[in-house]
Parts: sequence; C-alpha cells; structure tokens
Amino acid sequence: MNLSEIVDRAASAWPEQTALVFENHRITYAELLRAMNRLSAGLSAMGIGKEDCVVILLGNRPEFVVSYFAVVRIGAIAVTLNPVSTPYELSHYFTECKPKVVICKADQVAGVRECNSRTGYVKAIICLDEAEGTIPYNKLLGEFSGEFKAVDLKPDDPAVVIFTAGLLGRALGATLSHKNLHTNSLMLKEQCNGGPEHRGLALIPLFHAFGAAVNLLGTMQVGGTVYLVERVDFGKLVPWLQAARITYSGMVPMVFYGLLFHPACNNLDLSSLRIGISGGAALSMEIYEKFCERYKIDIYQGYGLTEAAPVVSWNNINVKNKPSTVGVPIPDVQIEIHDDQGKPVPAGEEGEVVVKGPNVMIGYLGRPAETQMVIRDGWLYTGDLGRLDAEGYLTLTGLKKDLIITSGFNVYCQEVEEILIRNPQIADVALVGVPDLMRGQVIEALVVPEKGAQPAEREIIRFCREYLSRYKCPRKVTLVKEITRDKHGKPVSWR
Repeated sequence: MNLSEIVDRAASAWPEQTALVFENHRITYAELLRAMNRLSAGLSAMGIGKEDCVVILLGNRPEFVVSYFAVVRIGAIAVTLNPVSTPYELSHYFTECKPKVVICKADQVAGVRECNSRTGYVKAIICLDEAEGTIPYNKLLGEFSGEFKAVDLKPDDPAVVIFTAGLLGRALGATLSHKNLHTNSLMLKEQCNGGPEHRGLALIPLFHAFGAAVNLLGTMQVGGTVYLVERVDFGKLVPWLQAARITYSGMVPMVFYGLLFHPACNNLDLSSLRIGISGGAALSMEIYEKFCERYKIDIYQGYGLTEAAPVVSWNNINVKNKPSTVGVPIPDVQIEIHDDQGKPVPAGEEGEVVVKGPNVMIGYLGRPAETQMVIRDGWLYTGDLGRLDAEGYLTLTGLKKDLIITSGFNVYCQEVEEILIRNPQIADVALVGVPDLMRGQVIEALVVPEKGAQPAEREIIRFCREYLSRYKCPRKVTLVKEITRDKHGKPVSWR
C-alpha cells in the first residue's frame, strides 16, 4: 500500500481529467503523476528515504499537492506545517521531527534558516522561488523523468505528521499511517457513490487534517477535480465559484458565515453544491438555518480530530440529518462514551468521547509515553465530552481539555499562556473563549499585571505574535486583579 497510488489509479482511469485548478492553471491527473514522480526521483537522489521527515511549508497550491504525494511515494514522512508558523514554532517542530528537507517559498527561507541554526537537522531547502543557497523546485523537477514507482509499504507505515497541541496541551506530531488516511478519505467514494464528475473546493488549509483528507484525498479517490484556494478573499472567490460550479466541499463554520453575510455573496448561486460538510468547530443552528433557507442546500455537520485522521462521524447523505448533532460514526469506526473510570455509559448520558477504528493515529512522533496516555486498549480518548442517542448520533457537550476552537483551528491555552507569562509586565494569565457567531470562539486573555505595571492591550498582543501564529493570539485583553482556577487549572472566575 502507498497513499500516493490514489493518483496512479486516477491517472490510469482518467489521464486527461483535470486533477487540480489553481487560479488560471489546470493540471491533469497524467501531468500531476509526472510531476510527483519527478520530485520523488529528486528527493531519492538527495538520499531521502523511508521514514525520513520532509517538511512542507506551503499553502493550498499545486506544489503542496505534488510535494505531499511525492514524499509519501518514496516512503518518507510528509510533515505538513502552517506556512505562517513563526521561527519559535518551527524550532519546536524541527526538534520533534528532525526534518532533512524543507519545501517552502522564498519568504520563509530566512525563518527556516534561523531555526535550523539552532537545530541543524535540515540539509536542503527546496524553494518555489529564487533564493540563494536553495534548490529551485522547478529546476529539480526538470532534472528527472516522470517515471517513478511507488515504494511498497505496509498499511501501518507512517505517511504524514501533523502537529497539534494534541490532547495533552503541548504541540506533538500526530503520526498518520497510509491506512489511516486512505480509509478516512473514502467518504465521497463509498458513502456518496461519487465519481469524476465531482468538483471539490479546497478552501480550508491542506496542512490541516480536515482539509487534506476530505477535500484533497476524498476528491481524488473518485477522480474528481480539486479547486485550490490559497487565500480566502470573497470578493475574488465568488465569481470563481460561479464558474467552477463546485459540487462538494468540507468547510469550517466561518466560511458558511461568509457565504451568508459577505456583500460579494449577495447574488451567489450555489445550486451546484450537492454535499456541503461542516467541521472543525461547532456550526451554530442560527447559521445552519439561515444558510439552508437562503441557498436551499443542506449542510452535513461532522466531527473529528487530528489524531483520528481526522473524521470520526458526520450526518451523511444516507441517514437522517440531525443538524444539532455531529452525526453517526463513519464505516468501521466505533464511538463510545466513557466515564472517568474508562467505563462505557448508557445512551443519553454524558462522558468522554472515545474512538476506535482504522482512522486512529499510530501515535505521537517519538513520544510513546504521551501516546499511551491517549490511546488505551485501542481506544482514542479524545478529551471531548458528549453523549450518544438511541440511534447512535453523537452530540458534543463540552471539553475536558483546555482548548479554544477559533475559525476551525484548535488553540491550546497552555501553549499561549506559557508565552504570555514571559512578558515581564504579566504576573498571571489565563485564556478564555468568547462565543462568536462567525469564528465559533475568539480568544480573550485575562491578565493580572505585575505590581505597578499597566500593560497595553496592543503591546500584549504584539508580544504574543512574536512567538506564535496569529490565530493563536488573543483578540482581546482584559486586565484583572485575580484569577481563580479549578482543580484542572481552568479559570472559573476573575475580578
């Protein structure tokens, strides 16, 4: 088994079918296969082989897709990172995964070199643009033929690492196997009987597990066309959407909100959309109802997490849609609700959501002890609270983990608080999530100043952004005198 053989099968069946559309460029499956084979050959010639880590630091563009498949094709591990990661974040990721190669754009080279000066693992940088001391991406592809046979691997061999603050509050590399990703991306093919007529919209990031499995791999499993959007700009996106006639997409609630309320969407026709999936965060019933009423399209809400590759359940087209739930388990996946002693509870009772199936990750890269904390007797303990009804539908009710979900991204409070407490003007700090119709939640920092200090909100936010990606940083800062916490360290009151 090799995940990249998804492209081989599509190129064999539909060689001239358009695989990717990006801006004004179209790439057929035959062309995609040749490009990824050339990059696979180039990486192999550089000495990259089985289970070596290659960082892909790119947005939703064809080079990401080519790199993703080329890396797993040679048996190496694709480490997909947010391209706006800071040098501070990259240093941690590099220390954890020890990458030999980084694939990025020119504006990221300085940051890669800065953190590599401390870690020293990266031996080569493949750059999409011209940058001194790097290997030009197009030149590398031009040096090799379009023939390269996928390395035969075991289903449980690692394919992709995605860093998540995980279920333990610090950034760890969730390692997903070829089997994890293959089985998790079969929804469109097996549950929806999809085929090459599907046009999938890849609007949410492909470095995110949801974006990769649902929008990229899911569409390619049926030989469909993936429309890549690197940056969300509704003014430019809407006319493009009209022409594309998208039939299928997984999106986060923020996108559904934008499609409803952005002025550019006033006359938008979405009648081609047959399967719209919402995930990454809870979709409010208000947005659901307004979207369905306006566009006369149903939305199928689902649930997943990076450690589950990521999809666990969804309200699919073959069952009754219960929009206040996150649906029923996908095929071959089991969901139970456990109490604090790890025992199953009856239907209707709240407890921790636990998951078992071929989608559950191998583990956290190089972290066996942490892996054993979250995978016990084959069950993945998600840290999410929920309940199952008599028909097996899952309703999420809360979180055991100290987590804020904003715009579909998980922000673990501990990671941000550890940065903010370094500020010499801050004596204590805690994060809370403030409900927001568009983003689900926005981050508010409760700050206890050091005696005599009066830190400005702007200064605190700027300090945080020096270390962490913008989506992790607070949008609001409130100065308080005291923060009271529960036994788990979560803030329960402040004054």
